Amino acid sequence: MPEQLSVRMNGIPVGILEQIGSHEMRFEYLQDVSKPISLSMPIEGSPFGNLLCETYFGGLLPEGDDARKAIGRKFDVNPNNTYSLLAAIGHDCAGAVSVHETETPVTSDASHVPRVKKISAKQLEKHIIELPQKPLFLGLSDLRLSLAGVQEKAAVCLIDGNVGLALDGTPTTHILKPAIDKYAGIVQNEYLCMRTAKRLGIDVPNVEIRQANSRIYLLVERYDRHVDGKGRIHRLHQEDFCQALGNKEKYERHYGPSLHDCFELTYDFARPALARNALMEIVVFNFLIGNMDAHGKNFAALYDQFWRIRQAPFYDLLCSVIYPNLTKEMSMKVGNNFEHDKIQIDDWALLCKSVGFSFPALKKVIQRQTESLPSLMLEESKQLKNSQFNSSIIDEILIQVKLNCKNLRKVI
Repeated sequence: MPEQLSVRMNGIPVGILEQIGSHEMRFEYLQDVSKPISLSMPIEGSPFGNLLCETYFGGLLPEGDDARKAIGRKFDVNPNNTYSLLAAIGHDCAGAVSVHETETPVTSDASHVPRVKKISAKQLEKHIIELPQKPLFLGLSDLRLSLAGVQEKAAVCLIDGNVGLALDGTPTTHILKPAIDKYAGIVQNEYLCMRTAKRLGIDVPNVEIRQANSRIYLLVERYDRHVDGKGRIHRLHQEDFCQALGNKEKYERHYGPSLHDCFELTYDFARPALARNALMEIVVFNFLIGNMDAHGKNFAALYDQFWRIRQAPFYDLLCSVIYPNLTKEMSMKVGNNFEHDKIQIDDWALLCKSVGFSFPALKKVIQRQTESLPSLMLEESKQLKNSQFNSSIIDEILIQVKLNCKNLRKVI
């Protein structure tokens, strides 16, 4: 295992990640670097110790123990060691950051000609079935990529409408999220919520339900990738709010970010007012669809070519409250309350006071969403029901959302 790794932005080296001892890390920017990799790691603060390194670089890796153990077995590294895991699979991470051995030749995205391995529906079905044992499609071609989060998923390329596997460091363009047996209809659930959010004017990635023989999956377009006119795939830098805030925990109950923290972060964005309005829209939307798992890692900051920051499109939107074995507590409290069913008008008013948002403006957001959301979701659900991907979960979601909208209208 190398003692130093080259951290690169769009393929260009920007810093050195170093392992100190068996578990400690240290990151330092190279000279003449002008763009930081994170709001929590400003250039003038370099070098950075283990805590911030674990927060930022650890945030690039899968969270699930099973996934980490599988990666550890595949590459013969310690699954609990962030540095070792990044050395193994850090060639294509969220945003524009990648991690390589220092002697790896430098190739920028701008000069990279995409190479993709085509796969059949039968092959894709097999890869999806094997995801628990081969997370992120490990072991297929030369894939050495990483995705954050707990859910089993993989990063793929969509070329001419066909799903393929990235080769030779080609950036991936889409995230594949398969159905999960213990959460019935979760693919349809997320698709319906994401599509309805778009109808409401909320910025979300494009999503599509597909099928590989017996396996259905959600295909999510990556907002941190851009395909130019010559067909080259470029990485766009992003970081989730936990990384940007330097907070390793994602749940507020465990001292992760609060809504106050998230709104404060938007003051570092290029257009804070737009970001704050977008953030309040998604807070209300998550409440109305019953998404209890909207935590600090489910919001992100997106950087443009001039390193101006804006709110990234929102993702991982689903009605979690309909699953009996999932919590009914919200990841971030509204006012003084984590419990979805107990949040009252005073909690919303207190939230506005805490984050510096106009309460009359919030009431307009709530009024618009509670009036429009049920009918928009119903329209979207009709298309889904008439497709081959119909599911009984759709009606459960419609009932829950209609009830949430009715109850919120009562208290506001």
